[in-house]
Amino acid sequence: MYSILGWINVILLGVIVAPYVLNFLNKHIIKTKSSGFRNLVKVLRRFHKPFGIIMAILALVHGYMALGSLRLHTGSLLYLSIFITAVLGGSFYKLKKRQLFQWHKRMALVSFILLLLHLFYPSALWYLLN
Repeated sequence: MYSILGWINVILLGVIVAPYVLNFLNKHIIKTKSSGFRNLVKVLRRFHKPFGIIMAILALVHGYMALGSLRLHTGSLLYLSIFITAVLGGSFYKLKKRQLFQWHKRMALVSFILLLLHLFYPSALWYLLN
């Protein structure tokens, strides 16, 4: 069951970042002015915050089910980076400071890298610390 929750989180993360990836692709590669494309991005943007909250809850449940307790693991680092990303995004939303948004995007990249580490080498911390 914990692996299903993990893959649900990956899907949620994909939907969360989809509007920004689509905007980047449209700006640099696709270059369409289609209203359907813009509407798709708007719809996906509406899911950004609620899916982030759902993902945060499911990630804790996933980690607890997989390990039996909350402990240091690549998933813990991933969760911490996603939490920091969310705090920066929420701070930007409230304060409207451009620098917070820049850090939000940087931490999203760090979270993506940690997601890859967690998916492909989940025991990396154990090997580093032992």
